[in-house]
Amino acid sequence: MKRIFFLMLLVCIYSIGISQKQQTIKNGLYLVDSVIHNDSKIMAGPNQMLVSFDPDFVEMAPDGAKALLINTADFVPLELDQDPVLIPQTENKKKLELVFSKLAAEKLEKFTGSNIMKEATLIVNGQALTVHKIRAAIHGGKMEITRCSDNACERIGVTLKETVVKKR
Repeated sequence: MKRIFFLMLLVCIYSIGISQKQQTIKNGLYLVDSVIHNDSKIMAGPNQMLVSFDPDFVEMAPDGAKALLINTADFVPLELDQDPVLIPQTENKKKLELVFSKLAAEKLEKFTGSNIMKEATLIVNGQALTVHKIRAAIHGGKMEITRCSDNACERIGVTLKETVVKKR
């Protein structure tokens, strides 16, 4: 009886350990702590997670990056009030406008205001889509992804429309 109890206890402890390692990350905007360019083993610290680029967007990775080490302590949830809107900029470039829900917009303003000139990444389904520098605090809940070429903004917009993004 003691052996069965001990065995069941070990199985429970092991399964808890596996579920913690396979931790999922919510869709959202996260700070980039480090851009990983090589295949060396990287250890994520507390409040960090190693994420790869979505295979459909790997060409948008900065300078051939393999992955990103992101900070999970603070993020903006990807809660949109409407579908992303594609806006032409020049003949070859477009921008994508995202309109966040009221609560996410408040978080976006604080997040961007506290992290000006730092890099952030848009994470969807556990993978990075883009990396951009935060140039100013974003007020009003409208965020733009700019400097898109080669239909990148269209592809991001389609991905966001197809992904389970909480809408209000």
